[in-house]
Amino acid sequence: MKIIDNKDTENHLSIFKKHIEQSDEVFIAVAFFKKSGLDLIIKEIEEALKRETIITIVCGLDFYQTEPEALKTMSSMSYQYDNCKLLVHNHKKNITFHPKIFCFTKNIETHLIIGSANFTRGGLENNFEVSLATNFKNNSSQYEELHNLINSIKEQTSELDDIELSNYTRKYQINKQNQKDAIKKSKEEENAIFNLNTELIENFLIEYLSDTEKQNDYKLRKKNYLKAYQILEKIRTEDIKEDVFFNYYETLVGRANEKSLWHSGSIYRGKNSVKKHHHKFKSLLNEIINNLDKDPENIYKQVEKYYKKNTPEKINGLGPNIITEILNTYLPEKYAVLNQNPLTSIKYFGFEKFPHAQNFKPINYKDFNNLISGLMKICKFETLGQVDHFLNFIYWKVKDKI
Repeated sequence: MKIIDNKDTENHLSIFKKHIEQSDEVFIAVAFFKKSGLDLIIKEIEEALKRETIITIVCGLDFYQTEPEALKTMSSMSYQYDNCKLLVHNHKKNITFHPKIFCFTKNIETHLIIGSANFTRGGLENNFEVSLATNFKNNSSQYEELHNLINSIKEQTSELDDIELSNYTRKYQINKQNQKDAIKKSKEEENAIFNLNTELIENFLIEYLSDTEKQNDYKLRKKNYLKAYQILEKIRTEDIKEDVFFNYYETLVGRANEKSLWHSGSIYRGKNSVKKHHHKFKSLLNEIINNLDKDPENIYKQVEKYYKKNTPEKINGLGPNIITEILNTYLPEKYAVLNQNPLTSIKYFGFEKFPHAQNFKPINYKDFNNLISGLMKICKFETLGQVDHFLNFIYWKVKDKI
């Protein structure tokens, strides 16, 4: 028994080439079959076929990792040579075809290599792969066991005709495009964190944490949001009249030049309009409570109708800041408060991606939450509400510089 890896000159590729040159029969079963791997060894395969070596390749189509170009090349060879066969595993629900078996038979002996290497350039040459190689006589119990396994694999396969290959090619192209889109979107979300001037953030963080007044203010904020939660639950669950609702709501949003339980500024301005829609406000709270399992994008999509124009649910005087204040009050670890102050601070750090708060769409709120969550981790804060408090602290220091 021998261990094969791709560290030495005698890697998977060189060993496979040697065995193909010396074998009467080759059987390969791999999950991923790619042109990059086939190109490395196609010359040896074709020369072996000309010598009438029997070559059978079985590959999987799961996850669209097997490349159509590799299938087309081997399919063409199977038409050209009777001793060449390309088979694909018949996909079954909840079962993934994932073996890596390379079997080489010569006269009375068989060489078997099983490990992690797929039929790709990385698998054969570049990746950190490990396989075990062994050999045994063809009249041995090991050979019989291997022979039964190979027959079992073949029974789960079929030849790929031109129509099936064409259908797979189209599905492969769609999947690859979706992957590219997902990678691009993921990179954009990553850049939301890594494009920020983290050194500048850390300098402000030191100042923020050493400011006793601000730390006491944050402790007060936490207490206020607990009170805000209790008030929201009273509005949501109690049978209250308009004037009682207004007293509750005014406690949340405040009055001009007075402190309120919520942190966003100037949210008191639309309170008289909101007062007239207190039943809709109750519906808003119930809808939020019933959807707290949703991610930021989808819950925002669910409730934006309460401030958007020309919707029957619209509450005059309500905007994204109030909506997100409610979300943050209920789940401060999951939903960020959206107002212009933190957006201004983020812009100061070199990130200008977001529109004005009033123009936010659900996808913007998702991206904003990703960013605020990243800052929470960088700063080792306990909630997204603390990030908002920190960004508001920065806002008052930098607003005149932007």
